[in-house]
Order: sequence, then structure tokens, then C-alpha cells
Amino acid sequence: MSKSTILVCGPSPDAVGGGPTHMRNLWASPLVREFRLERFTTGSRGRESPARDEPLVATIVRLVASPFVLAWRILRLGPALVHLNTSLDTRGFWREVTHLAVAKTLGRRVVYQIHGGSLQRLTRTRGMRAVVRAVLRIPDAVVVLARVEQREFERFGVVRRLAVIPNAVDVRQFSGAVERVHSGQARRLGYLGRLVEGKGLFAAIEAVDALRREPAFAALEFRLAGSGEACRALEAEVSRRGLEGVVRLVGPLSGDARDDFLRETDVMLLPSRSEGLPYSVLESLAAGTPVVASRVGGIPDVVVDGEHGRLIPPDDAGAIADALRDLAASSERLRTMSRACARHADADLGLDRLAERFGALYRELGAG
Repeated sequence: MSKSTILVCGPSPDAVGGGPTHMRNLWASPLVREFRLERFTTGSRGRESPARDEPLVATIVRLVASPFVLAWRILRLGPALVHLNTSLDTRGFWREVTHLAVAKTLGRRVVYQIHGGSLQRLTRTRGMRAVVRAVLRIPDAVVVLARVEQREFERFGVVRRLAVIPNAVDVRQFSGAVERVHSGQARRLGYLGRLVEGKGLFAAIEAVDALRREPAFAALEFRLAGSGEACRALEAEVSRRGLEGVVRLVGPLSGDARDDFLRETDVMLLPSRSEGLPYSVLESLAAGTPVVASRVGGIPDVVVDGEHGRLIPPDDAGAIADALRDLAASSERLRTMSRACARHADADLGLDRLAERFGALYRELGAG
């Protein structure tokens, strides 16, 4: 029996970022056993997602050509449905309007998956509220990452099929022959992601500066892995506070280096102001690394406060410091949390679950 074709549109899987990780995970999941997944690359081209190193001329050519290339791919492949992956920022929204229009004009059913962005910011004006509401009623299904987003979209008036399918992580990359044994300390802190102002990193550095003066945290270190426009400002803040021996920016990590970073970290910090469902949290759980993360977006859907780490208000230096003091108070508790993180990821956050939910949605929409 031949497989139904799903044309998956999204960022290049070779780039760094949440969107590319999602694309890689779809192909690494059991979905490929039931469906023929074909890729159509959308968005900026470059080493990161969103990319900042694509020449302007190349950007213009890509934007103009993309709808026509997509139409050709649909006519050539004859997919049962088109799976669009986008974010609710202005650029991503308008780009996917054209792709959505092409797919529906050619008679395809469409899954419209939203990765981050802000519905509230996108719909600040009455005109944009009307446009966004009309556009989001066109796809056959809209997929969001978290229950809090589901409630927001239901209030907004998305009346067609609305599904919550959280991100997943390939837990196999963290399941070695020897089970991780946590140090029982909250000494090696880590951050993994984009170095941008909204991630709460300046608050995290402020918390580290306060804690390092306490005897219990005399050997504290904080490593930030990633790149972004806040890099120089973060370096300046580290220098201003005299934290060069405590806080290090180690640059982007991938592959084994990324996995080793997660395993070597005692506690992962993510005090962001807003999030969807960040892969850094999922990967930390899979690596057995407790997290101190903001109670925003889909994070509370996967992190139980006191069981997998601590949930705190966003961008709050005092709350970060208090959470780390709490975690550092008991070595056995930290080790128990580490084991709970790994078990939770293995049981609930793996690619099998991702494939099961998308497979059910694809079949519901007529594929398979």
C-alpha cells in the first residue's frame, strides 16, 4: 500500500533554532513509516532561524519566487495535505498567507502550525485583528504548542479545528549505556538558546552576581550557549560586574557538543518573558537536567514545579536566586529531580508521541 504524501513547509533543518529542530524531529519520528514526508523550505536562508546573514537581493528573489515554486511542488507531488510551519510575527504571518493561498487554491487540505510569536502583538490594531481572524479560519486545522495558546486562540475566534501538539525531543540521543548521575549541586548553571534581550539573561546574570557572594555558591559558574544580537551587551554586563571568571559565553553548540553541555549542566536557566515550548527545556529534561524556567507559554505543560525544577515569574533576578537556593539546599532532592526529568521525557516527550498525534491529525484530515 502506497504512503500518502505530506508536503511539510518550514525552515531549513540544517539551521540552528527551534523551527529547524522541529523539522528534523518530524523526519526522525515514526511518522515516516506511515507517510511520505516531502520538504519545502520556507523562510530566510542562513545558519540560524531566523537567519541574519542572507543577502538582501537573495531575500527579495526568494520571497517573489516562493509561492510559484510551492505551486509547482504541489502539482508535481500531489500531496494529500500541506503542513505549514510558521510563527506569529509580522514577517512569518504574511509569508504564510501566500503559501496558504496557494495550497488552498490548488485544492489541498492544510495544517497550519504556529511556533511562537505573539497573537496579541500581531493583532494590536482592529484591521489586523480582522485579517488574522479571517486567515486563521482558512486552514483545515491550526496547531499550537500549549494549552495556554489554545485558550487564547479560542477566545480570539479560531472556529475550525484547533489542536494542541507540543514539541518533542529525540530522547534516544540522551539514553546512553550508563545512566546520568547528577552531581547533586546547583553549581554549573547553563543557558541554551538565542542571546536576545527577552530571554531574561540580564536578570540571570544579576542573580549569579548576587549568589556568588554567598559561601554556598563560591564555585558558581554560568555558561551561555548560543548567539544573537544581545551578545555584546551581555559581554559588557559580565565585564561591568567583574564576572569574567564566573560567566562565559561559549557560542552556538550542536551535535555531541550540545548534548555534552546539557549533561554537564547542573541546572538550566530560562527566565524568558515569553516562550512557546522551547526545545532547550525539553532537551534539558531528557538529559536529566532540572530547570529554573519562567511560568510562560507551554513550559508549565511539561515542567512540574518542585518535581522537574522550579517555575518562576519571568525576568526576575530575585526569583532566580531564590529558586537556585532552594535547589541547592538538598543534594538528594536534586538527584531525585534529575531522575524524574529523564523518566518524564522518556515517557511523555519523545518522538513517538509526536508521531502519534500528527498521524492522528493527518488521518482525520484525509491522509493515510
